[in-house]
Amino acid sequence: MMDILLVCTGNICRSPMAEGLLRQMLSKKRKANVRIHSAGTHGLDDQPAAPFAIQAAAEMGIDISGHRARSLDRDMVSKADLILVMEPFHREIVARAVPREETDKLRLLADFERPRQSDTIDDPYTRSLKIYRACLKRIQDCLEGVVHHLESGRPPG
Repeated sequence: MMDILLVCTGNICRSPMAEGLLRQMLSKKRKANVRIHSAGTHGLDDQPAAPFAIQAAAEMGIDISGHRARSLDRDMVSKADLILVMEPFHREIVARAVPREETDKLRLLADFERPRQSDTIDDPYTRSLKIYRACLKRIQDCLEGVVHHLESGRPPG
């Protein structure tokens, strides 16, 4: 089973939306042999997803209302086959926990965006619902590239 870990800062906005969306996308493709989960580099442990994250996801038919934030740990990193981070800062933090020979499994989510807007998926925390929707749309564009990459049969990283 492939293990995909999505990482943002608090694990209450971007990574829970990405987790729910990727789960939905792979379910539609009937890819059940993938574990998808998320964490935060500065996780707000056991906090629910942000209300606007829940609402934006719900508008796309995704229920993240049961999400609870988790802090990133070495065990998650070591078990993951593919780690997708929202910004270069997260990549730097996660890279400290990834053995040098496994750094190819650590990628910016934006690496899969075509055309690429920037390296960073901006954090919508404390912003408007409109900003959350735009963030989720950008995450969707990136995840379409991830799904295409996975379907190609190439190694996860």
